[in-house]
Amino acid sequence: MSAARNKAIDHLGRWLLLGLLLIYTVYNLGPILWLMISSLKGRADLFAMPPTWIFTPDLTGYQSVFGVGAARESASSFGVFDSLVNSVIVSSVGTTLAVLLGTLAGYVCSRFDFRGKGDFLFFVLSTRMLPPVAVLVFYHIMFAKLGLADTRTGLVLISVFANVGLATWIMKGFFDSVPREVEQIAIVSGYSRLYAFRHLVLPMVKGGIAATAGFCFIFAWNEFAFSSILTTTQAKTLPVKISTASGATGIEWTQICAAGVVLIIPVLIFFYLIRKHLLMGMTFGVLGRS
Repeated sequence: MSAARNKAIDHLGRWLLLGLLLIYTVYNLGPILWLMISSLKGRADLFAMPPTWIFTPDLTGYQSVFGVGAARESASSFGVFDSLVNSVIVSSVGTTLAVLLGTLAGYVCSRFDFRGKGDFLFFVLSTRMLPPVAVLVFYHIMFAKLGLADTRTGLVLISVFANVGLATWIMKGFFDSVPREVEQIAIVSGYSRLYAFRHLVLPMVKGGIAATAGFCFIFAWNEFAFSSILTTTQAKTLPVKISTASGATGIEWTQICAAGVVLIIPVLIFFYLIRKHLLMGMTFGVLGRS
């Protein structure tokens, strides 16, 4: 009886755990599913009470987002293709430069002792603590003087400034997990430190690089405060463009939902491409310290 009771309790525990995981999954994915469904509804179905679950898909929202078809001539159309291109370029280039600089700085801080090292690490970390509104006026004046206002180059620089400190700290942690003997053996064997860094150490932390790139890309992709102030027309990014989704009939919620789906897709693609390295990066630090 005791064995049967324990088996029944274990079986019940598994079902309870499965139910909790299902509730948690629905809680997290529910808003995304609602966004996708709402992006395919017409205005009448979108505001219907009670909500309609069976409806004819309407692609007007996506047509208006990209400015194609009949929506091109609509007064409520707010094509976002240029803004999408701006977001992709700014996020990709900004993430690449931030991860490159952060990797080099993280390696130096991990392997070398120099005067003011602790102050330097605190300084680069403090750049993440600074609220954007505290430096908006400074950047606005500086970019206006340098001709970088409303340019992709200016937003790329902002992305690098904002993320290089985070990249430095994360990569330092990964480099700390790599034994110093790896480079010492290579140097004793006649190879240079640069060779050891490129061919031995970097392959061991490629998971960390992928994880760092993922964090930096998310921050760059979702950045709103700087983009909304430092851009007007030419370099406006997708989050800023979505915030202006209003037409002759008021706020165009269908267009906002469609643009929200478009905003999510590049992030999903990016993380799908780095998924294997990302998993390695999330476990490397634990394995390296065990």
